[in-house]
Amino acid sequence: MSAVARVRCGFRQLVAGGAGVLVGLVFLGAPRPACAQVTVGDSLWQLGRTDEAAAAYRKALEEDRNSVRANFRLAQTLAWRSNIDSALVLLRAARARVPDDPDLLFTEATYLSWGRRWSDALVRYDSLITAHPTNDFNYVRVARARTLSWAGRFSEAERSYREVLARDPSERDSRFGVGQVRAWSGDLDGAATQYERLLEDDPRDSRVLIALAQVRLWQARFLSASTLVDRAALQDSASSDLRALQLAIVAQTRTRADVSQFWSEDSERNRNQWQVAGARMNAGDGIRLGASVGFLAATDPSRTSRRAMGEITVGVPVWRGALTAVAAVRRLDPAPLVPGGPATPSRSVLSGRVTVDQRIARSLTLGGTIARWPFDEIAGIMPLALDIDQWDGSAEWRASGAITLNGALGGRHYSDGNRRRSWSARSSYRLRPGVMVGALVTGFAFDQRKPRYFSPPRFVAGELTAGWALESATWSGALNGGYGAQRVDTLAAQAQWHLDSRVGRQWGSRWTAELVGGRSTSAAASAVGAYAYTTLGLTVRRAF
Repeated sequence: MSAVARVRCGFRQLVAGGAGVLVGLVFLGAPRPACAQVTVGDSLWQLGRTDEAAAAYRKALEEDRNSVRANFRLAQTLAWRSNIDSALVLLRAARARVPDDPDLLFTEATYLSWGRRWSDALVRYDSLITAHPTNDFNYVRVARARTLSWAGRFSEAERSYREVLARDPSERDSRFGVGQVRAWSGDLDGAATQYERLLEDDPRDSRVLIALAQVRLWQARFLSASTLVDRAALQDSASSDLRALQLAIVAQTRTRADVSQFWSEDSERNRNQWQVAGARMNAGDGIRLGASVGFLAATDPSRTSRRAMGEITVGVPVWRGALTAVAAVRRLDPAPLVPGGPATPSRSVLSGRVTVDQRIARSLTLGGTIARWPFDEIAGIMPLALDIDQWDGSAEWRASGAITLNGALGGRHYSDGNRRRSWSARSSYRLRPGVMVGALVTGFAFDQRKPRYFSPPRFVAGELTAGWALESATWSGALNGGYGAQRVDTLAAQAQWHLDSRVGRQWGSRWTAELVGGRSTSAAASAVGAYAYTTLGLTVRRAF
């Protein structure tokens, strides 16, 4: 909304000035009663009394339904109220009288882009550019590039902005557009650099200050974002984008506490119930702190094992990304290995994880994780007193604004001498905002087959996936699923599917509740290779 709103504001100023006057003077020979009503409407419009002006324009249309000026002004009022289809009808009536007028054609293309009819808008922009190849019509090229960016075609959009800058290196809207495209495509460092160059030329440009503050917020650099917002407020304190950003910074910097209850069960009747309470806060630009405690009761048909855990998390910015370190202590109280057998001693285990994510290039992000933790997933495994050392490496490549490719390699070393090697590859395609489709292939292999936990010499699976997500001021939700096949060692291939859902509700600016649930028929979803696995969880969060 914010980008569209900024364009609409600038467009209003454009059509309220010279371009609108040209359109209004095209036909001086219009019938006199309609002309009189148009004059009245124009006077009221200049005074800012747009509703009364619209009434006068409607009267003009009763006399001359193809009045260029009246149709044009009424179309403006409807478009500003997001009634795009009706606005386009009025513009076509105006164009019936002046079909080749560039201002009307530009207005129609702009409204089509506001209505998310990207292809239709681009056709009209292209026809204008072909008919008017001079630099005087660079604003059309800028609008075309902006439409490409709204459509998620970021590479094409940046090329179009660059073409304008090749004609006029000082063209500020194109320079801003390059920064915007980089931010929306995930290149936050590149976007920040572009915006900072614009501020070197004009340090009081509120549009650029707000855009850079948004980038700093996405980078979790909250102090920098707040400073930029304060500078922007000195220039344009009434900006709706500025107010929204101020609220977002406050929401992101609040300390949050949450309590969660989770439940899971697989087809081998291994059931887990655990509770977690935690808090997190931001301690500076990009620095995140968190702490939590949790309790687990792992039950199978013959025993119950328990675990208590305390954890501390620290996240800091590093180079072009972030480093997150987690340190935890787990207290394990396992049931006897054999029901009715001798008691298994309790033990405390120091565990931890370090994760690094770095944007190596504009479209490429690399990540790595090293971790150590006890194998305490279910009641029958906890008495084995196994610990796991893990390493993982990952890569994400944004092939385009809509296509993302991911790959990962990993390894685990078990304290009983076993090793596991894993790999995965995933692709996703954004059909439209909130809707994704894709594919996943994954596999792993163990050096040794162990009877106590799922450790096949080979496992491979593949799925076609789809996802849907919705976010609003009070509700959020997501639904993700996949269907495919899996093969365990040399056994015959079997069907595999999963379905995960999430529903969240927010009350005011402080309380949030989220319910999650899922069902999987992957053998790899359970530590013992059960072919069905169900999860359910509820989290209640409070911001301070």
